[in-house]
Amino acid sequence: MKTVIVENTVCLNTGDAAILLAIRHILKAAYPGELRFQVFDSQPEVASRLYPSQAYPDIEIRKLLSESIFKYPYDDNRLKNLAKPIYNRLALSALRHYGKSRALDETMFSAGDRHSLDMYRQADLVVTTGGTYLVENYNLERRLNQFRIDAIFGKDPVFFTQSLGPFNKDYNRRELKPAFDRSPLILLRDKRSHGHLDGLVDDPGKCHVVADSVFALADKKRIETLLSAGTPPAQTGRVGISVRHWNYVNDGADGMHRYMASIRDIATTLVRNHGKQVTFVSTCQGVPEYAHDDSKTARAIVAELDADVAAHVDVDAGFHTPEQLMELVKGFDFVVATRMHMMIMSLCVGVPVLPIAYEFKTRELAKRVGLAELLLDIDSVTPEEAAHKLAAFTGDLDRLRETTLAAVLEEHASAMSAADLVRPLLADASALADASADVTGDGLPRRDEGAARLRNGDHEGERHRVA
Repeated sequence: MKTVIVENTVCLNTGDAAILLAIRHILKAAYPGELRFQVFDSQPEVASRLYPSQAYPDIEIRKLLSESIFKYPYDDNRLKNLAKPIYNRLALSALRHYGKSRALDETMFSAGDRHSLDMYRQADLVVTTGGTYLVENYNLERRLNQFRIDAIFGKDPVFFTQSLGPFNKDYNRRELKPAFDRSPLILLRDKRSHGHLDGLVDDPGKCHVVADSVFALADKKRIETLLSAGTPPAQTGRVGISVRHWNYVNDGADGMHRYMASIRDIATTLVRNHGKQVTFVSTCQGVPEYAHDDSKTARAIVAELDADVAAHVDVDAGFHTPEQLMELVKGFDFVVATRMHMMIMSLCVGVPVLPIAYEFKTRELAKRVGLAELLLDIDSVTPEEAAHKLAAFTGDLDRLRETTLAAVLEEHASAMSAADLVRPLLADASALADASADVTGDGLPRRDEGAARLRNGDHEGERHRVA
């Protein structure tokens, strides 16, 4: 049996959980033996409740070490925040000496953290999860600290399929470069992300553009059946809509009002002109402990619908695992999706999608599956444009279903090609661990610059943003 650590997950987000399950699926295809997954998440107690061991016996969820060991500004207590860089410097030093002094280990790290650190020492492979978290909309310090922990324990993480960058801040470029250089494999979701690594990776040959890992979960048999049927599937009369609040939309509150008005017009048109029953459902909802709940935005949209339309619209505000959400989506004729993984999971079960982009990752995906001309953009969408593209989408739905689902089969093959790339790393995992292990951290590239940053507390003024 080999143990695989998957770090930096946020499993309270169903899209992120789908990435985790897809990584698991791909790695199992890459390795014929037994794999056990130790998942390091921001909110492990809640994630363990949502994904219990009875249903996922090969997955153990623990607290992300960079959030457990290091401290970050979270309030306006100036004295506490001034002390945190000093504490973080001590913690970094203690990590470099972990295992040499029981007294020091027990002073600096809880029993749970020591158990997790031992897991890192013994792991066969470390994967930093796929997704979009290495972008400068967010403070990257927690991620950088996690990569520092990886380096101290001689674990060079595989970067699973990412949309990342651009990196315009000198500090981020300086601190990310060692992590990228140490990584044996970097998977990107799009050519644009690949370009954002220019100057940050000495060996670009280890960087590969493949489809989002969640396409590995595509129901190939269902899609092939739909494509070979020769006639479109029977209509259910139901349409799903996924929305979200977006802090960084152009024009701020006015931009969100414009976006919500556009969605409201889409729902109205679907009910009045197409006779549809509309359900708002998304990948971020139904978990009180999570910072994001798309059903709140959905309810705000529905609250201002005309009564005759609202009678045919409902908000599904419950939590759904990836498996449950994909099963639910099978009952829709199509989906209007703002969340990218709502889009991908819908396509994975053969349901066409009209996409709305809030970051470049969705624009790049729309190109790959033949939807670029119909894509709506949260930064510029208007009710008029939404009505025009909805009409074009519904008027050409049968052809779009055929072209996009054919593209999904290609995306599935591309996502699964990651198994060939990671297979040698799993086969050689033990040898690589023995060769690279350096618990003291001696000689780690740029570690002193990171320590200086922690000592000076320069990063502490940058709030940790959450999408």
